[in-house]
Amino acid sequence: MHRFLASCLLASSLIVASALTAKADVFDDIFAAPTAAEKRAAKAQWASRSQAVRGWRLENRMDDDAFRMDIVSHQLDGNRHYAAVRFPENYNSSKTYPLLVLNHGGWEGVDADWAFGTVDGCLADHFVVVPSFRGEPLYAPDRLYQSTGEKSLINKDVDDVMALVSGVLANYDGVQADGMAAWGFSRGGGVSLALAVRDQRFDRVVDVFGPTNMLTNSEMADTMREMFSDGEPRGPYFDFPAQWVQAHLEGRLSLSGVRQRLLFSSPLHFADDLPARIQLHHGARDTVVPVEDSRRLHDQLEQRSDMVINDYFEYRFGNHGDLRGMERRAEAFLCQDR
Repeated sequence: MHRFLASCLLASSLIVASALTAKADVFDDIFAAPTAAEKRAAKAQWASRSQAVRGWRLENRMDDDAFRMDIVSHQLDGNRHYAAVRFPENYNSSKTYPLLVLNHGGWEGVDADWAFGTVDGCLADHFVVVPSFRGEPLYAPDRLYQSTGEKSLINKDVDDVMALVSGVLANYDGVQADGMAAWGFSRGGGVSLALAVRDQRFDRVVDVFGPTNMLTNSEMADTMREMFSDGEPRGPYFDFPAQWVQAHLEGRLSLSGVRQRLLFSSPLHFADDLPARIQLHHGARDTVVPVEDSRRLHDQLEQRSDMVINDYFEYRFGNHGDLRGMERRAEAFLCQDR
């Protein structure tokens, strides 16, 4: 992705230079704060989308001691989407269990066995769902399952997860229909937050260094100017939205279109729609996702009077990787009142 983007940026340098000459504030226009009308339009589009369960399939079943894991798939937007579903320990279909979605970071897919990393404490008594995202593989013990479709940045990932969760509810007995939780890392942290903005079945989120603000992050406009000047990639936080900016500068995407895509990927701007239980984790030395994203979301949530839990843990020596004590804090948060 980096090599392809670099070549595209260099090829676009003359176009960008012309755009900057004609309109010096083009990047400021792209990354301006969203209007109330833009946010209403985003919510209206989300509401118009269908996440109906179609083409549900049980691909495989695996049993490991007291746990069962299914590999399942469903269809949405003409794509087939794969996921792992780990059952509660000693599952009894006559009982009711909460559901936890684990949303992965990166762009190279996810290992289904990640579902077995949450078998301690109350999380052993959860259904745990591990989705791949569209265009990515799910690595299962038996084989690789390739989800189809064009890769997204949070926006369409949320559609896939919403439909997946509905499929789990429709096809398995004992899944609690509300009070769901999402726990995500990096890109998956942004997916988890945006999921809870759009899906009222979720009542809590753990976000670990996830992107929350692709639209008005203080570094975004200046970094884009630099990228389109020197043609050098800056990492996925900037590189993925740079594709939309490039399409706009080349006349292939309107200003409203690029801003809409950025807003769809910015749960910060819908903080009032998040559930009342949020826990954020970020390393102060993170060079992948700016720590500003978590700080600003926490500050925005602090303005709400209805928050039950608004925890923010910033790790002084933490980067975009292991954060000491994070898992212990996250599991305690997820198990509270369960």
